[in-house]
Amino acid sequence: MAPTSSALKRASRATRFSISTVLTSENVQVFVGKESREFIIARELLASCSPYFADRLDATAVLKQQNAQFNILWLEGQDPEMFELFTYWLHQRNDNRISKKDFRAIIDDSVCNDYAEELQWDFVNLHLFAATVIEVPALQDAAMDAIQDLHLMCNWDISSKFVRHIYVDCDPDASCRLRKWIVAMTAWTLGGGFDRSGTAEQMHELFEGCPDYWRDYVAHISKISKSRVRIATKNPQLRLPSNHMRNDERQFGFRQCSFHTHRSMVKQGRCPHVKALQQQQQEQRQEQQRQRPRLMPLRSPVSDEDSSESEFESSYGRNVPSPRSTIFDLYLGMP
Repeated sequence: MAPTSSALKRASRATRFSISTVLTSENVQVFVGKESREFIIARELLASCSPYFADRLDATAVLKQQNAQFNILWLEGQDPEMFELFTYWLHQRNDNRISKKDFRAIIDDSVCNDYAEELQWDFVNLHLFAATVIEVPALQDAAMDAIQDLHLMCNWDISSKFVRHIYVDCDPDASCRLRKWIVAMTAWTLGGGFDRSGTAEQMHELFEGCPDYWRDYVAHISKISKSRVRIATKNPQLRLPSNHMRNDERQFGFRQCSFHTHRSMVKQGRCPHVKALQQQQQEQRQEQQRQRPRLMPLRSPVSDEDSSESEFESSYGRNVPSPRSTIFDLYLGMP
């Protein structure tokens, strides 16, 4: 049977972004999916990313003493395309030469080569894999960011297929961040009066068929109505590169960590992205300083504080640089 166009696109992606590794005693062969697709990953790198892999690799030590093949893992129930994204993230995360560690290159490639829709489901599976199997919050957050970026770049609404999968097929705890983003997207779409391809009608049908979806939506609308922001302009696809926003800024997007796993109310501590954001802002200020007259004052950096569970608390009086120009640079491609 000839491969489908979708399979060919994914194979092309694998050629461009896969990490080539030679099989040695220091590496692990991981066979994924029903077709047993092979991935070769450094044993130390794989074990260090999650206790799930560390425990499974330790369990093979007994086989080593019996001169058996001990550096092999089988993940029959997982999706190979999803696992390819995992290996990409794993190697990128460990490479100090890469300054921006995300999936932007793969997202750009998917749009150019027409496999963005398939990639969306791969990211959803990656988010759930990180939540339920290997329990790596940083990977959950990276996958969530990628889903937002992909929808923004492709100008997608939330589809009924997406909603049904998350609310019917997925565990509520594992998919809680995806659910939160879905209802925010729904509120933005319906609040803006958009009705592309019958989106509003589809959403109302889903409310009837998915009680949890309706309950989450009502709770979101109740919360946002108290914040005095306009639902029609608050786009859940835009991540503002600041966790402290002025009133006018919070009208247009959500905080960087709004749909991430680390929340102050569940005692998960400070946002792990703050240091990277401060470094990025420092580099921007240095570049601005080189371009401006010497006597022109610079604005103060963002303070390193915990992100709040409340999406809409005010930040009046904070000496925080506006992220508006950064948003335009990131999402609208302006120089």
